[in-house]
Amino acid sequence: MSEQTVSTPASKPPGSPVPPTSATDASGSQELAAAVDDLLDQLQHKFDNVSSEIFGKLDDMARRLDELEASLTVASDTTTAK
Repeated sequence: MSEQTVSTPASKPPGSPVPPTSATDASGSQELAAAVDDLLDQLQHKFDNVSSEIFGKLDDMARRLDELEASLTVASDTTTAK
């Protein structure tokens, strides 16, 4: 038996993009812009939170260093007074 190949019309593979029309192109651009804006807002919010947290930790570290410096100064003064 011989095999026959049936030719089918050339079609696009599944998942290939459909050529955009002006209406779908405009709405797609708007959706993309909205998605990018949303992503940027989320990143800005996360950056603000991390920035505030870092500044809070730096302030806490500066306060603790000031306390350490003060206690070392007091300890040094009591040692030299003896």
